[in-house]
Amino acid sequence: MSSSNDHAVRHTASPAGQGAPVAHLLHEGLPLPPSATAPGPEADAAPRWMADPLPPEILRGLPGWRDDLAACAGFVPVTVGSVPMLAALPGLPGVTISREGQGASAPSAASASAPAAASPGAPSGSSSAPFSTAPASSVPLRPPVIVCGPCTSSLDVAHALAAAGALPEWGAVLAVSQRAGRGQLRRPWESPPGNIYAAWRLPAAGVFATQAAAIALGCMFAEAFATLGVPVQLKWPNDLLLADAKIGGMLIEERRGVVLAGIGINLVSSPPPQALRQGWAVPAASLADRDISATPLTLWRHLVGGALFCYEAQVLRAGGADFVSCAEKHLAWVGRGVVVHGGDVGDCPGRILGLEPQGGLRIVISGREHILRSGSITPIPS
Repeated sequence: MSSSNDHAVRHTASPAGQGAPVAHLLHEGLPLPPSATAPGPEADAAPRWMADPLPPEILRGLPGWRDDLAACAGFVPVTVGSVPMLAALPGLPGVTISREGQGASAPSAASASAPAAASPGAPSGSSSAPFSTAPASSVPLRPPVIVCGPCTSSLDVAHALAAAGALPEWGAVLAVSQRAGRGQLRRPWESPPGNIYAAWRLPAAGVFATQAAAIALGCMFAEAFATLGVPVQLKWPNDLLLADAKIGGMLIEERRGVVLAGIGINLVSSPPPQALRQGWAVPAASLADRDISATPLTLWRHLVGGALFCYEAQVLRAGGADFVSCAEKHLAWVGRGVVVHGGDVGDCPGRILGLEPQGGLRIVISGREHILRSGSITPIPS
């Protein structure tokens, strides 16, 4: 970009990343289970893949991924759980944010967000276990990242990999695109290539087993963006805003004891206005619209590093999750008039006060304070 305020998430050399895979590639794809395939004469035309095969040469040709993988020396065949993958070797290193005329190092947690080292010489079909086996209460040094091809949803792929023993806690799936991405209330999520479509496995305990899970997750990502100098705000309960436009959203989903966060972040594109719910949704934008240049894998690794740094500081070191007060620092439209849609109070105007301890929204409506547990809000134009 040409603006003097432009900044970009870039690759930088980092000894800490040497020897560790950048990511793992689900190169053979992931077939749909037999029960999910279409019967009858239309079966031949129906998609047969939960995640399409994704060879490295195809990945390098997709928006943003060429830069992400440019520094990779090669790919090593490994088997994780019962799933064959390719380990992308370094070195895609640590991350910094650079502005015109200056550069600043990312926090140390960022360099710890690369996946754990696979056995570099592992032959195809070997039963290696390249992911950290740290206790669930601790933060792994290098959480794994598994990249998959066009898929139904990164959440679907992550659940399948978790069931196969291939996705530990704090591991993530990054999909290059989705055919059936889902947002809040299972609304369709537009998913063209170039953006982040992640499914992140969270511990099925602690704050992520409470009503404050979405607020805690939003706080972690707002804090991570803040380390990049990007002032992301939280639109209650689970959207990410930049200058009053939605640049991302989050969805927490639990299935058979596995807790996943679906996280979408608009890097290069966003839904057009006609695709949004008129009167309910705020405008959408991408980071590129705000003169921020980023690529999926590099930005994801930084955000995970910053988010885990926040989690470690507030839970593992402090002994408790004071995410609500932290989240209030990033909460959008505090003190400002908004319209509440749905929920227990119907469609009516109000004014945001903050958050209560379980993550509910404190709002004044007709002179009385209410706690919202569900619904949506939009700002009243000032």
